[in-house]
Amino acid sequence: MDTGNLEQRLRQLEALRAIDDLIADLGRAFDAGPSAAALRPLFTADSRFVIDQYGSFEGSEAIAAGVAGNADAGFRWTLHFLVSPKVALAEDQTAGTVDFYLWEAATAASGKAYWIGGRYKAQVRLDEGRWRFAYLELEADLISHYPDGWQPKPAQLSDA
Repeated sequence: MDTGNLEQRLRQLEALRAIDDLIADLGRAFDAGPSAAALRPLFTADSRFVIDQYGSFEGSEAIAAGVAGNADAGFRWTLHFLVSPKVALAEDQTAGTVDFYLWEAATAASGKAYWIGGRYKAQVRLDEGRWRFAYLELEADLISHYPDGWQPKPAQLSDA
């Protein structure tokens, strides 16, 4: 067995797993308030985050502050499902492109409930030993008001 090939394949699997973790950490950071402290390390210092037609942020500090500050004017509660990631690694396995879907339940600052669906396109790179987003773009396919709003879960499933 070619041990060089084995080492390369192991690095590739480790990179793919770390990128999956990066995506999971993004959803959790969004859903934690959103948390500027949790968002900041997910982005490179020179990163860019484009939020559909609604604007963009440049740099990890601006992204963390801007997304966290959005809770006052945008969405104050979210539950992100980031699914079906497709990753293409560069040959040297220090960068890659990622595409994944978003399905989200959210409550706006107005108190209205929304369903949000779309797709993220990203560029990731290994930065100081950690995979981070160098570019992230949300293409929202739907932002739909849910007039019934969110209700508390029933005390028993038979009450659902």
